[in-house]
Amino acid sequence: MPQFTVDEDVARLVERLAEPKAFEHLTFNNALKRVLEKLIKLIENQPKVKSQGGFEDLDKLLEESMALKKKQRKKAASPSAQKWAQKVPDLAGKDFTDWRAICDFLQIETGTDSARRRLQAWVKENKPAWPDVPDPDLI
Repeated sequence: MPQFTVDEDVARLVERLAEPKAFEHLTFNNALKRVLEKLIKLIENQPKVKSQGGFEDLDKLLEESMALKKKQRKKAASPSAQKWAQKVPDLAGKDFTDWRAICDFLQIETGTDSARRRLQAWVKENKPAWPDVPDPDLI
């Protein structure tokens, strides 16, 4: 018969779940049997849940879930960095492909944040005369 090493915390848990009576000495083996017997009785006494449609219910649930996902609002597209840069005299004439390129040109650290949001905050603080950096919601 194979032997197993059991950690102390597992042994204490089994002993606690076995609920020994006062002054009752249980071996680990007997305590584990008692716990497993209680678990089996508990499972057997649970009311049986009957399936009422099998996979058809699952398919219907999946279909409803996918329909809800399609209805959810999608992420708004980022405004055009090129169009905004053309409105700014200091940036006009340069070919910026995205917000990060503008931040790099202006030497604005973006870190892990959105380049457009960092630029937006920088413009408000440092260049209030420039046009506002657009929000995606306003497209």
